[in-house]
Amino acid sequence: MSRLSLLIFVTLGCATPVAAEPQPLDVDPQADWVHEPTGLNFPARIRDLARDRIVSYLADENNIGATYFTADDSEILSVYVYRAASYDVSMMADAAMAAVSSNDRLGTIDTEGALFSTFGDEAIGKDSGVLASFPVDGPYRSTALALFRSGNWLIKLRLSSKQVDAQTLDKRLALLASGLPLTPPPYSAPPAYRLADCETAPARGQVARRDLSTTDWIIATTVISISYDESVQDQIGAKTGQRDTRRLCRDARSKPGRMFYREAERGEPSAIVFGDSGTVASVGTADITLDKKTPPPVILAIGNGMKTEFFQGFESIPGFDQMMQVLEKGRVTASVERTPEGSAITLPPPD
Repeated sequence: MSRLSLLIFVTLGCATPVAAEPQPLDVDPQADWVHEPTGLNFPARIRDLARDRIVSYLADENNIGATYFTADDSEILSVYVYRAASYDVSMMADAAMAAVSSNDRLGTIDTEGALFSTFGDEAIGKDSGVLASFPVDGPYRSTALALFRSGNWLIKLRLSSKQVDAQTLDKRLALLASGLPLTPPPYSAPPAYRLADCETAPARGQVARRDLSTTDWIIATTVISISYDESVQDQIGAKTGQRDTRRLCRDARSKPGRMFYREAERGEPSAIVFGDSGTVASVGTADITLDKKTPPPVILAIGNGMKTEFFQGFESIPGFDQMMQVLEKGRVTASVERTPEGSAITLPPPD
């Protein structure tokens, strides 16, 4: 079992994501710090909030977080910029909202009273970000979440207050999220939307597995490799512009830490989001195949924005139960890992 698969296996039994031990960055506490890949500025102070520290969860600034506190600890702001296996803001925000609902350190979070809205200018994408605010009964009065995309990065903010209600906090976080200083991304993201619960879908039996040819594996891994190459991806995005994402719905078996998503129109399984730190398993038909005699293979992969692992293919879209079985016990067949130079591909032995 690979390192990523082991991480996912551990996550399967958890309601919260498994994260690497954070490493504090050596930053002058009185100075601003800029995340070079995105240009996102982490100032020493944001109004009455003072930065506590900046930590790195992955090497080369691929997962950065900072926490801010007021002098009396009545408000806490956390800012994260990180890689992810999916940059579908609507889906990733839905999973993050579920994770927020399970955080009992703040008190009892009123998910029914949540305020939901979208935000975003023309640079990041009109209405491409998601903002959700919740009333809280406990030590805190309210908590709020904002998530948006900047190129191949997700930027997430969490703001919690012991003093103000959800409506007031919602307005404050909206101003913070829309005013973050960062380098305009090379292309804008599509509009976000609020996911709904799926209609009841018929149970899916076990579907047949399929051995992919070496050519199919080369194509599948190359697609991910290109997405890991920042310069190539930026050129493609700048030329093609924003692309609408497929509409998804939330499967009834979802729970915080393990969220299941289907295509809203066809009801087919599409993805499983583990935690809210960017780890996603996705399933779908290969976009490209050179074999014109047979239908394209269905591929299951899991990744976290730094590494993607592929499993033996399927003849058709499997159900979530079969996907979970493969993720827990299946053998990784191929992989793509992000490197400073681009990516490294590992393929199965030739046919």
